[in-house]
Order: sequence, then structure tokens, then C-alpha cells
Amino acid sequence: MGTRRLTLLRHGKAQSIDSCAEDFERALTRRGCIEVQEMAARIVYRDATPDLILVSPAERAWATAEIVAAACELDARQIQCARELYLATPETTWRLLSRCNAAVHHIMICGHNPGLSQIASRFGPKPQARELATAGIASAVWHNAQWQTLQAESAISCDLDDPESMADLWA
Repeated sequence: MGTRRLTLLRHGKAQSIDSCAEDFERALTRRGCIEVQEMAARIVYRDATPDLILVSPAERAWATAEIVAAACELDARQIQCARELYLATPETTWRLLSRCNAAVHHIMICGHNPGLSQIASRFGPKPQARELATAGIASAVWHNAQWQTLQAESAISCDLDDPESMADLWA
């Protein structure tokens, strides 16, 4: 047991659905890359580097995770593709988390809406609607918790940030 932090990171702005043959192949736009670089810099500045990034294999999510991993100086073992995160439901994401190693204290999930916003909306004793913008972050903390028994509603805090926000909303 111990403190656990789950950080949800929505991928950066991606090419329009019309520009690619497959949704899975949509890449980050220039703006998307800039958004993610800004959020990665904030993560480093706040000393909030994850121990592990679990990422959807979609091009836009993988590119987002790679930018964050590089900024945080993570090695290749700390970024793992999780196929089930592609357009995952909250329930699928929680099942994945429940299988995580107890030695990992801070996990970042890099994926897609609507699933990530739905999870963020459940964080804390008073859940509220939270819509993650592209490259938006929701970061929740639990004390004396295990990944296997984690529940969104039992988070003691939920901090939000996105590229448009200049406020230091989370630590």
C-alpha cells in the first residue's frame, strides 16, 4: 500500500478524421505537438514525472506519450503500449490499472476521449463533469491504496490542467 497517483493525459490535437484513411493513423498536428510539449514541460517543472506511461497504440496517442517520455527522461521500459486503451471505456481502463505492479506509484494513461473525461468526472468524493481538452490532464491521488482496489470516487484530490490554462492548478 502507499500513495498512488493516476494522471490521465488526452492526446494532443490530431489531424481531422477526413485526412486519414483510418482513425487509428491520425497524427498530431503542429498545434498538437506544441500543446503536448507545453504540458510535458509543466509535468517536469512540477516534478510530477510518472513511473510508467500506459498508452493507446493510436498514432496521435503514441506521439503524445513519446513527447512526454522524452521530456521526463523516461526509458523505453517506462512507456508501454496497451492495445485495449484505443478508444477505451472507463471500465476497460480500470481493469488495466487493476493489473499494474504495486511497485509503481504514479501511472499516466495516455489515450482518448470520451473515456478519459468520463474517468476524470468520477474522481473524488463529489464527482463533477470534467471535459479534458486536447493535451489536457487530470491527476488524482489516493493514500493507502492499491491499484487492484482503486476506485475513482475515493481519490482525495483531482487536479486539472490544459495547454490553455496559465494557472498552476496541480502539484
